[in-house]
Amino acid sequence: MSIDSKQRFALVTGGASGLGRAFCLHLGSLGWHVAIADVDHSGAQTTLKKLCDQGRSGQVEVLDVRDTAAWDALVLKLRSQWPRLDLLVNNAGICGAGQIGVYPLDDFRRILDVNLVGVINGCHACVPWLLEKPTGGHVVNIASIAAALNAPAMGAYSTSKAGVVAFSETLYGELMSRGVGVTVVMPGFFRSHLLEEGTFTDDALLRIAETYSRKSSFTAEDVVLQTMRGVERRRLYVVLGRKARWAWRLKRWFPALFQKIVVKMFDRDRQKLGGEG
Repeated sequence: MSIDSKQRFALVTGGASGLGRAFCLHLGSLGWHVAIADVDHSGAQTTLKKLCDQGRSGQVEVLDVRDTAAWDALVLKLRSQWPRLDLLVNNAGICGAGQIGVYPLDDFRRILDVNLVGVINGCHACVPWLLEKPTGGHVVNIASIAAALNAPAMGAYSTSKAGVVAFSETLYGELMSRGVGVTVVMPGFFRSHLLEEGTFTDDALLRIAETYSRKSSFTAEDVVLQTMRGVERRRLYVVLGRKARWAWRLKRWFPALFQKIVVKMFDRDRQKLGGEG
């Protein structure tokens, strides 16, 4: 593998599709060398082919973000190949919905393990390496506005993403004086393939999510562009979408009132789209 030490180097989890692929392609277009990390080897290879077709460089790394030993092995491998790590994008994530007591605990734990523990594992493995860079590196953790909404039936997903926000705030405090930036991204609904592999206890919950995603004017590429602007400005929070930004503000200003509004909106959508699961 031919590596140009003058390049910048990024590790992107969940790079086989959706937002992760958009990150890989955008960074590649800027001349970065990208490690496309995912459990989906075939999808990651497709992302790599798209990079190579554009004359860019990258490599595929099979990674289950839940596996700490796999993280350690990957970092050890990349350290032997790369002169440094400039950017870690903890993007890998899954979704699902179902009421507490109904949603299977195995699915609940899987969402927590991928969405939250995966981010923790990635930072634990990579932050020491980022700290070695004289000019500082950067960590991007992908959360969601669901971290603030906490809508009914979204216990697993919202808990995982709220945890990512809290973890990122802590990490920011630990690293802000040491040259490594931290950005946590909270997009509203946007068009992606995330819902296709989600686990939902009834069709109404899936239809609600699909409706909001379909109506969104955001794309994965929009999320990437605004995220990278936030990275350049060393912002801790990047909240994407006008409605998401208002939700973020209202949750902080009037938390109890905001939660009642969320419940009313959920009940309205549930009635409109049918189903009672």
